[in-house]
Amino acid sequence: MPTLSNYWFQETDFRGNTTYASVQHPAGGWAWVNWSDIGDKHSTLCWEREDREVTYDLVSLLNNPVVLNLIDNNLGSSANRTSALRVGWVPRKYLPYSSSGGPLDLFLRMSFDFHISTPWYCSDANGHIDYILVCYLDGSGKLNGYVDGWAYHYDGGGPFCTGAISSGLNSAVPGAIGTLQQQLTAFLGLLGKQQFDMLYYLPGSAQKSGTGGTNVDNSVSLALLPR
Repeated sequence: MPTLSNYWFQETDFRGNTTYASVQHPAGGWAWVNWSDIGDKHSTLCWEREDREVTYDLVSLLNNPVVLNLIDNNLGSSANRTSALRVGWVPRKYLPYSSSGGPLDLFLRMSFDFHISTPWYCSDANGHIDYILVCYLDGSGKLNGYVDGWAYHYDGGGPFCTGAISSGLNSAVPGAIGTLQQQLTAFLGLLGKQQFDMLYYLPGSAQKSGTGGTNVDNSVSLALLPR
């Protein structure tokens, strides 16, 4: 059955902690969502989801041993990943680098936390690494994707080690793009020659019934409408 989903976002521009309510209904029938106490929210999205919709929880898909081992091996012995992978969306205007286009165009952000131990005369460094991904349908309706960019942020490393830390990250983080692109291509290739009419993202694991909460900065699903 089709699904009517309503999402309320804590931040403007569809960001941050998100409350959702979804209800399934007969095709061609009426459906509505009533929720009078949504709290302090600053943007909202209502989506009528077709019965043919298929969804993929990107957090669950990418937190697999193959991808995690590739990331850990790329970091090398100087840095340790300290969290699972997060896969959320980010509007173009909030990308960590300049990008031309619609300010609310949605990108995927795959991120994780890391720790770097330093000599005794420096403080250890803790931060996060982000990879920005794009998924799209080509002219024939086939699913494609690419790694659009990268960024990192950390605290610590003072007073003498920040230069070495930044130099290492400036090499290791973009150095993983080729491997990540291979994995992204392999994942999308699992769908073979299937064609789709539409691609979009949904908060969390794209539940089709009930209510709950998630954070779209960290957890979204890929949704597709097969032909």
